[in-house]
Amino acid sequence: MCALLFAGCANDGKPESWEDQDKLVVRNFVEACQESNSDLQLKAKSYCECVIRRVQDLVTFEKFKELDDFIRKHRDEVSPQMISENYGWLTDSNEACL
Repeated sequence: MCALLFAGCANDGKPESWEDQDKLVVRNFVEACQESNSDLQLKAKSYCECVIRRVQDLVTFEKFKELDDFIRKHRDEVSPQMISENYGWLTDSNEACL
């Protein structure tokens, strides 16, 4: 499963939408996802871009932030099963893009 964290921002705080800070959240997601899926080699970027597009189509930015907060809070214990049970839309997006 791809990495899901997005980085904090240099301005007054975290992004408030998908578009804030020149799409920082999307860029950070794709970068982290590519690092987590380096075994896909050249396909990693297109896979990761597909996942974030599907996520954007399925949920609001606020729902995505909930996921990020969940992962930050449970960093050491997050499993694919926990993600699937709580954030099925991410699992669905991953599967659709494989």
